[in-house]
Amino acid sequence: MRCAFLRLAVAAAIVSCGSSTPPPASSPAATGSEPTPSAASGSAPAPALATPAPAPVPTGGSVLIGEINAPKSFNPRPSIEALSSQLVDCYNKARAADPDLRGKVTLQINVNEAGAVLSVDAAPGGHANSPSLVMCISDMMKASAHFPKPGGMATVNTPLVFRP
Repeated sequence: MRCAFLRLAVAAAIVSCGSSTPPPASSPAATGSEPTPSAASGSAPAPALATPAPAPVPTGGSVLIGEINAPKSFNPRPSIEALSSQLVDCYNKARAADPDLRGKVTLQINVNEAGAVLSVDAAPGGHANSPSLVMCISDMMKASAHFPKPGGMATVNTPLVFRP
């Protein structure tokens, strides 16, 4: 038993002395540069030029859906109203880049005979005619809008008014 304790003490002494291997070639001593505070502390290195953090996405906001112009046999209003929270999400994302964004944009939504959105464009004019807002709405509608079958191709003109 005494011999096992002695072996354990010797092994602990050897381990605590450390190794005699040379430092890796990428160490500050090998490259001739001074260590940075972050490198010396073992944490991830800080970027040389810090870029400003992206603006936080605003919250809140509202959308009013105006009088929709669509073929008489086709009622897209319930589908567009169901997307109102996603429309506000797109608006808030666009406001991160343009905090003063507000007002009206009229969307021209092209729907195929199966009710799928083919394209979304903005009519000229309107204070909220922002390319980033229209692109977000277009991507969202193509991915998640489900319109009733219009009985052929349909173009739906939808005025929206966004408020912070």
